[in-house]
Amino acid sequence: MRARLLLVLLPTAAVLVACAGGLARLGTLDHSVGRGSFRDIMVEVPAVLERYGYAIYENRPTNSTLYIATGWQERAPFDDEAEEGVEYARTRFIARGRKAGPTIYTLTISAENQVMTPPDTTPETAGRPATEWSLMAPTDMYRSYVREITTEIEMKVDAGLRKYDAPLDRVVLGNATHPRSRP
Repeated sequence: MRARLLLVLLPTAAVLVACAGGLARLGTLDHSVGRGSFRDIMVEVPAVLERYGYAIYENRPTNSTLYIATGWQERAPFDDEAEEGVEYARTRFIARGRKAGPTIYTLTISAENQVMTPPDTTPETAGRPATEWSLMAPTDMYRSYVREITTEIEMKVDAGLRKYDAPLDRVVLGNATHPRSRP
């Protein structure tokens, strides 16, 4: 009897845990950027996010991890969100780096999305504005927006764009010239 009960309860518990995890991540998109240096992550990630209007809220490097979080940035709902009744939307980004070598980190970017919809139009709530942020499954337009930002971060961090200390007058089309060479 106990064995049968255990066979029924274990799969049920596994399903419940999986569902709870899915609900907690409903409004979140994760993107694995790849590997980047400490400098590239700590300089380029905030620079790209700030170019898109996000303010860096937290910037916390430790011995083995990097954590960069923006504040919530309110934005107009995308057309496909508005079609689903969304009146207000906001997004924030979180970058997490885990040490993968002496100066190299693996980087993951998470984009979190929250929306407000109008309350049900009952006599008690008619005309009242939306008041609570809620999670919404990412729409195609939201995914495209996040992809644009994470692709730019990936190009800056993972593509290996590096800043070297070569004097600018010796750099021609991205190649350092020999100091004694003549043009």
